[in-house]
Amino acid sequence: MEQDTGAYALEYASFWRRFAAFAVDAVLLSIIISMIFPIHGRDLFQWFSGSHRYLVPLVSISNFLSTLVTLAYSVVFWSWRGQTPGKLLLNIKVLRGDGSNISFSYALLRYLGYIICALTLGLGFIGIICDNRKQGLHDKIAGTVVIKIPEPARTDNALTEPRPSTG
Repeated sequence: MEQDTGAYALEYASFWRRFAAFAVDAVLLSIIISMIFPIHGRDLFQWFSGSHRYLVPLVSISNFLSTLVTLAYSVVFWSWRGQTPGKLLLNIKVLRGDGSNISFSYALLRYLGYIICALTLGLGFIGIICDNRKQGLHDKIAGTVVIKIPEPARTDNALTEPRPSTG
């Protein structure tokens, strides 16, 4: 769907484009978190036996801190640029419903919406497929939309301008 907002017609980002950006961010976050918290990804069942019991509180703290890293990653990038690295790579951006950039508080609200979507076993993300503005529940909660960034106008000056003579 396209919406005319004056000078530009905004095209909302599709579910699959948004999912691909999410996947890129998930991989980046996995790398970052595994470097910061190497215990985080280990098998918990082996730690409940024998001499590894002392690691259980450490894993709990690691999980909590990795959640904070994920929150900071998302909220800081959304409020700073409107884009995480995944969204930047896929050429999409998070904006307020009126087309303005989102603030820190709206980015935090949007992340809270992510948590609610996760608690509904992902059903909150289905709206991206069905909604005419491609908004999931998290977007509706924060009043945001995700748009494709328009490609810059290309000029073919190299083809139309005469080349200087060499002789």
